[in-house]
Amino acid sequence: MSQTLMQSSIAATSMQIIPGESQTSLSKYAHVTLSNELAVILVSDPKAERFAAALAVNAGNFQDPDEHPGIAHLLEHMLFLGTKKYPEANSYQAYIRQHGGSHNAFTSSQETNYYFDVLPDAYPEALDRFAQFFIAPTLDPNYIAREINAVDSEYRAKLNDETRRSNEAFKTLINENHPSSRFTVGNLDTLGNMPTDTLKARLQGFYDNFYTPDNMTLVLVANKPLKTLETYARTYFSDIPLRKHTQKAELPVLVQAPHKIQVFQTDTEKSLLSLSFPIPSQIQNYATQPTRYISYVLGDESKNSLFSDLKTKNWAQSLHTGITKDDGNNALFKLTIRLTDEGVTHRNEVVARVFKAIDNLKQTDINPAYIKETRTLSQLNFAYHDYVPPMHLAQLLASRSRVVSPNQLLESFRITGDAKEKDIELLLKQLSKKRVLVQWQHPSISPDEWAAAPLKWQVEPLYQGKYANANLSEKWDNEVAQDLPNNYGQPKENPYIPDNLAITNHSDASPIHIVNTPKLDFWHKTNSQFKKPTGMIFGYLGCTQNDSARDKLLLQLWAILFTDAMSESSYQPYNAGLNFSLYAHKNGLTLRTSGYTDKQMVFFKDLLNELLAFRAEPERLTVAKQEILKNLNNLDNQPPHALARHYFSKATTLGNSTRDAIQNHLISVTADEINQFIQKHIQRFRYIGYVTGNFERQESEKLANTLQNTLSNRLSEHQYQTVKVKSLAPNGRYVYQFNTRSSDSVVLYSLISTDGNNADHVERSYFRILVQLLSPRFYNEFRTEKQYGYIVGVTNQTIDQTPAIGFLVQSPNTDSDTLISEIGRFLEENSEWGNRLSDQEFEQARSAVLSQFSLTPKTLRESALEEWPHIVEPEHNFNDRETWIKTLKTLSKDDFIVFIENKIEHNQAARVVTTNQWQDTTNWQQLSIQ
Repeated sequence: MSQTLMQSSIAATSMQIIPGESQTSLSKYAHVTLSNELAVILVSDPKAERFAAALAVNAGNFQDPDEHPGIAHLLEHMLFLGTKKYPEANSYQAYIRQHGGSHNAFTSSQETNYYFDVLPDAYPEALDRFAQFFIAPTLDPNYIAREINAVDSEYRAKLNDETRRSNEAFKTLINENHPSSRFTVGNLDTLGNMPTDTLKARLQGFYDNFYTPDNMTLVLVANKPLKTLETYARTYFSDIPLRKHTQKAELPVLVQAPHKIQVFQTDTEKSLLSLSFPIPSQIQNYATQPTRYISYVLGDESKNSLFSDLKTKNWAQSLHTGITKDDGNNALFKLTIRLTDEGVTHRNEVVARVFKAIDNLKQTDINPAYIKETRTLSQLNFAYHDYVPPMHLAQLLASRSRVVSPNQLLESFRITGDAKEKDIELLLKQLSKKRVLVQWQHPSISPDEWAAAPLKWQVEPLYQGKYANANLSEKWDNEVAQDLPNNYGQPKENPYIPDNLAITNHSDASPIHIVNTPKLDFWHKTNSQFKKPTGMIFGYLGCTQNDSARDKLLLQLWAILFTDAMSESSYQPYNAGLNFSLYAHKNGLTLRTSGYTDKQMVFFKDLLNELLAFRAEPERLTVAKQEILKNLNNLDNQPPHALARHYFSKATTLGNSTRDAIQNHLISVTADEINQFIQKHIQRFRYIGYVTGNFERQESEKLANTLQNTLSNRLSEHQYQTVKVKSLAPNGRYVYQFNTRSSDSVVLYSLISTDGNNADHVERSYFRILVQLLSPRFYNEFRTEKQYGYIVGVTNQTIDQTPAIGFLVQSPNTDSDTLISEIGRFLEENSEWGNRLSDQEFEQARSAVLSQFSLTPKTLRESALEEWPHIVEPEHNFNDRETWIKTLKTLSKDDFIVFIENKIEHNQAARVVTTNQWQDTTNWQQLSIQ
C-alpha cells in the first residue's frame, strides 16, 4: 500500500453498482471513491478488444487567469511531456502507439479530459504511465517554450477557419465579465509574455489548485471483472496526492444586454442567420429535457414545418436548433438557418416566419403527443443504442460524471419523465425578439435595416474577422407574418415510430445468395448477434459507362437533387430511427436504408419507386448549383492538411476533374439535361440488393421477387469498374502543388507502390507495419523536438489495392522546402534503421496491426459496411479479413527489412509530394488532375 494511502484519513468507499444500462448491453457499471477522494467509474465490457481509460478534471479555460488566456490548454499539452517516473518526453505517446493504441485530450470551458486506449496486455503499464500525469508531472521548463509554439501553431492552424473566426467575433456580444467572452486557445502573445520560470510557476499553480483528486473523475473500461478494475484504480491512482481544489469563481450572467445584432463579413461564400436566446442552464434537466420539446417542433423538416415552408420557397438550405454555451447557470437556445441567395433577399420574411412559428407554439396548448414522442424516441435510442467503443465511452462518462451523480449516470442519457408544461412555457417566454442575439454571416450583403444605428465596422484582433455590432431596430421588432395560419410550423404526429420490436433468434454465418443473374443479384443475411430490432437494406444501380466529367457531375446532381426532394417526406422516418442515403459512385448509384426493421421494407420500396420516378426541378437545381459553386469556391479555405490529402487522392487516380472544369460544366447544366440523363440510366441498369440485420430470409425473398417483377423491363448487364491509379515509375518523383488561403506550409510526402493497383496482402501489410513503426519516431522528432508544427503524423494513404504511406506536416513557421528536405532526410536515415530493428520492435508493430484486423464488428452497421463491398465486387471475397490475419501472422522481420530496403533505400516506390508552397521543384515531375 502506498504511503499516501496509509497516511490518508479518508476512508475509501466500497464499490457500488450503477443501475440503468440499456437492455441490449452486456456491460456492468460500478463506482467507487478512493481514499484520496478520487471518484472512479468502472465498466466491465465483455466486448472490449482494446482497453481504455479517461480522466476528466473539473477545470478548463474558464479558470485561466485574465492576463494569460490558454494556460489550461498549455498545461494539457505539458502533461504528455514527461513525469517523474517516466521522464522522457515521448515516453507515454510511444508506449501507447507501440501497443496498438491511441490517445488524446481536450480542454473545454470547464473541463480538461485525457483519454487513451491500448491492447489488453499493455493496459496495466499504460495505466501506470497515465496515472503519473496526475501524480508527478515534470512540467519540464525545456519543453514549455516548445509547447507554447505548439499551442500557437494550433491557434494559427485555425486562422482561416470561418467557424472559429465567427465564434470569436460572437464573443463580443457576451458579457465581457463572463469567461465565455475571452480567448481560450492561447498563443505566443498570451503565453510567451513572461519568463519561463514564471510561466512554470503559474502552470504548477493551476495544477495544484485544480488537478486534485476531489476535482477529478477517472473511468476505466476493459474486458475485466469489476473487482479487477477496482484493483487497478487503487493500485495506480491512489498515489495522487490528497489535496482540496480551489473553488471556482462564481460565474456572472452570460448575456447582459440582448436585443443586439452582429453582422459578420465572411471570407467564404456563406450565408448564415443565427438567433440565440438566453435561457437558464439545462444541465440538470436531463430527466425531462424541456428544450427538446421546442427543438422537436422548430427543428422539424416534415410537411407544415417551418423549414419545409422556407425550403419550398427556396429560401433555406438547412435549419438547426440546440443549446450552446451552457455554463451551469445560463445557456443559449440557438436556431441557425443556412440561407440561399433568394433567402438572403427575403430575409425579413424568413425572420417573420421564424417568429410566427415561435408565437404559434406560445399560443397553442402544450401538445402531449410531442412530449410522448420525444420521450419514446429517447428511450428507444437508449435501449437499442449502438456499441460505444471503450475510449469514447470512457471519455463520455468522465465528462458526464462532472455534472451527474454516479447513480444517475446511465439514466442521464435518456428522457425518463415528461417535461412539465410550466417549464416549457417558461422557456418559450425567453424566445422573443426583445431577448435575442442575432448573428448574420455573409461575404458582402448586410441587413442594415435590422440595426438601430449605422453599422460601425471593427476587426476582431485574434482571427481578423470583420464585424459590426448594433442594437436591433424597430424594423426588426415589428416585422410580422400576417398571412400564416395559427398551426403554422406545427407538424403532425409521427406515424413511423416502430411498433414491432421483436428480435429474431438466429443468425446466418455469412451473406446468402438468393438471386443470381447477370442483371439482378440479391443477397440476404439474418444477423441478430447485436440483439437489436434493426436492419439495413442496400440497392445498387450499376448504370454508368464512362468517366466523363460531365456525366459524373450529372450523376452527382441526380443524387443531390433526389436527397433534397425527399427531405420533407423522409424527416419523420428519420426522427423515428429510419435513415436513408443515396450516393453516387464510379458505377452508378447506391440507395441505402437503416434503422428499425419495422416499416423499413416499405420505406425502402417507396424510396426506390420515388427514385425511378424522380425528375429534377429547375428551381431546386438553381439552388443546388449555387451551393456546389460556393463549396468549390470555399475549397481553398479548408485546412491545408485536409487539402493535401484531398489533392493526393485526386492527383494519383484517373478520372478526376479540376475545380475549374467542374465549375464550367456546372454553369451550363440544365434540368432538362439532368432529366434526359436520368431517363437514359433508369432504363438500363444492373441491380444488386442486400438485406441484413433483424430480417428473416422470406422477407428478403419477397422483396427480391417484387423487384424482379417491377424492374424486369429496366434490368441490364453492367461491367463493374474499379478505381484506376495512375502509372507511376518505381524511381519516380512527383509533385502536385495547390493553393490555400492559409499562410501555413503543408507537406504530404508519400511513398506509393507502383505495382499496378494489385499489391497482395503481404505488401499492403508491410506498408501498415511501416506506418506503425515510423509514426512515434516521426511525431517525436518533427512535433516534439523540432517543433515544425502542431499537425504532424504518419498516415496510411492506401488507394484501393495500391499501398502508400504519407508523412504529413503543417507548419506556421517552416517553409515547404525545408520540410520536404527534412522528411527526405528522415526517410534515408530510417531506411538504414531497418537493419537495427529489434525483434521486439517488429513484433510489437506486427501485433498492433494484426489487432486492427482482429477487431470484430461491434454494430450491425460495421458488419454490413464490411460485407457490402464484397457483395458488389465480382470476386465476393468475404474472407478478406481472415486473409489479412493469416498474412500478418506469417510475416517475418527479415522479409520486412528486405522490403524496407527495396522500397525506401533503393527507391522502388514512387515519391509523391503534395504541397502548397514549394519553390524548388527541380527533378520532380508535375502531376495534374485528370
